[in-house]
Amino acid sequence: MKCKYLDEKCYEFHEKDVEDKCFLCTSNGCRLFTVRQASSMKMVHLCAECMVSNSDEYLLDNTRPWEGDQGKSD
Repeated sequence: MKCKYLDEKCYEFHEKDVEDKCFLCTSNGCRLFTVRQASSMKMVHLCAECMVSNSDEYLLDNTRPWEGDQGKSD
């Protein structure tokens, strides 16, 4: 599926990020958050505990509009 946003480079993931593990503690908890690492400006996955403990280095980035379930049929 082609991305409809023109800012795709702004949402690159860190080369050491693994989608189903926390970037810092490598736990594979049930809930991971996608956040921006301030030093590299790249996206990573963090567990809640690491996100809170390192909130000075990782930022929530919700700059894209939420589109919800548009286009999906039940």
